[in-house]
Amino acid sequence: MKKSRLTKIIAVILTLTLAFSSFGAVTAGASNAYPITESDNPIGVIFSDIVETLLNFILGLFSNLFNDGPGFVPETEFEGSTENFYEGIGKEFVSKAEDNAKWNLGYANTSLIPDDYDSGAYYIGGYIAIENGFSNVVEGIAEIPGIGPDDMKARCVAINDGTGKGTVLFATIDCIGITNADIKDIRALLADYAEANNIVAINVSSTHTHSCIDTEGLWTKNIAKLLYNGLINGTESEGELVQGTNPEYMAFLKQKVADTLIEAHQNIEEGELTYATKDLGQDYFNNKNRPSSGQLITSIDESGQVVYTGEKEIAMTDIDRFIFTPDNESVDPTMMINIAAHPDVAGLPTESNSGREISGDYLFYCGKFLDDAGYNFMFFQGAIAGIYMSRSVTGDGVPTEQRVEESQRYGFELARMALSLTLTEDEIKADDNLNCADEIAEYGDIEHYSIWYEGWTPVEEVAVDPFLNLYIKQVEVPVSNNLIEAVGKLNMANYVVISHDDGSYSTITEVGYMELGNQFKTVFLPGEICQDLIAPDGASLLAEYSVTAKDFSSSPACRIFGDDVRCFGLMNDAIGYVVPDNDYTNGDPVNHYHELISLGRGVASALMDGLVELNSEIVRV
Repeated sequence: MKKSRLTKIIAVILTLTLAFSSFGAVTAGASNAYPITESDNPIGVIFSDIVETLLNFILGLFSNLFNDGPGFVPETEFEGSTENFYEGIGKEFVSKAEDNAKWNLGYANTSLIPDDYDSGAYYIGGYIAIENGFSNVVEGIAEIPGIGPDDMKARCVAINDGTGKGTVLFATIDCIGITNADIKDIRALLADYAEANNIVAINVSSTHTHSCIDTEGLWTKNIAKLLYNGLINGTESEGELVQGTNPEYMAFLKQKVADTLIEAHQNIEEGELTYATKDLGQDYFNNKNRPSSGQLITSIDESGQVVYTGEKEIAMTDIDRFIFTPDNESVDPTMMINIAAHPDVAGLPTESNSGREISGDYLFYCGKFLDDAGYNFMFFQGAIAGIYMSRSVTGDGVPTEQRVEESQRYGFELARMALSLTLTEDEIKADDNLNCADEIAEYGDIEHYSIWYEGWTPVEEVAVDPFLNLYIKQVEVPVSNNLIEAVGKLNMANYVVISHDDGSYSTITEVGYMELGNQFKTVFLPGEICQDLIAPDGASLLAEYSVTAKDFSSSPACRIFGDDVRCFGLMNDAIGYVVPDNDYTNGDPVNHYHELISLGRGVASALMDGLVELNSEIVRV
């Protein structure tokens, strides 16, 4: 039945409200305001509950104005989501290398910048504001004098242990995020090649860079698209809903990524894999998490018992480094790095710069430095939630002409640290490529400028046993955020959503667990994961620190796989922030802005329960 004229007007007004509220929230940062939702502030908690109830009611009315979008599938018609899904090597996990085992790895990368990037058809994904009319059109490519133009890349590796159990492919894309539906399109392009070459997993992740071409559809001509789609959907008028992303660009990107994954596979060489890890400390990470989030600091009391001090800090500040050294000396080694930090600086609008120039942020500059040092560069983003890059140790007070220079300094410094993990401070000082001599000469008199390697202590590098275990599962997670429901109905992002008979919604995503020898283990998780869900002693999982004054009902990854487990985040899906169920609220948007950009309450427990089930299915042989 056609909706009334009044309903049309309401749909238009609320569509505008959606545009301003949702995309304004994306640009928000965590505030230092008093955390009204701390469990020891009951009045604040009650006020928060009232605000959340009202907001959910209003957004629920808004979402209900629209019919299900093109990606919505009725529960009765949903036949599972196994097409273009790969479970990895399988449920049987070995604990030692076979006699004939040998690491094999291939590498390739490609630029994802189209030739007509300056045509006005492309938009930066990551920041958008009323100052630019909610239209984040690309204005150029960032460039630092003396370094050259920036880039937006896809970096790919193919890896196996030489035992014939299958090859695993990885692609990391410089972008704000890429959905599971789009990733399955990439896998479809590779289906025949994968079957012919015993490829058992195709994993695609994003760096979550806030200064690359939009791949999610939330940062384009939002007002125009939301208005048009809102009217078409809300009034059941004739016409197709326009996509949030640029469909021609997404086809270009998917083909480029697929081709580069094939190239990486064809570049496979035998060699040795080594691993080193070091805690970089708190200073290289900027914490914009919810006030309740963070790893609780412990101490030892007089009786030798571990006690909590009540203070919190960022939970995961490590850098993990792998180096693959091919037996063929004519082939460059590949360095793979895993840290957890938003690449968000280059795209941040300032008074002097719109932030609308394409940049791979610190990852481009880290890769450039390592390339100059003779390494291929591969990156895996970690559990970033509200964790951002920070130059609080090196570079404070150093002048910059443009924000991308801060990304360059962070990237160069990250590369230097990665190259120096096993070196002493004296060895670093003796290496002109590492010792920052130029920066010291130029900025040494700047107040607060310090050198990254002061007090540096080396760590051990170990050989990785040549065996690879990987098992991936599909998990159904609820979609309960009415704002996100509306975005999906209006076709702004490419998700497959299950529409249930009771009026609820859910989607299918993926979780995984991988072991590289006995030296490294990591979970694969979609979205921007709260670190409390991975590392030990996560404060927000405890009733004492959570907004609901309840404990998290599921198990964090460290309780499933051990305290030393790592996380490859934004892996095989972009589902926004993943916040523990017991610390989820829409009633305190100043301190809990993450929840506005998430699928809703219940996602974290669904993912963790999926990991518990996955682990129960693993058979150790």
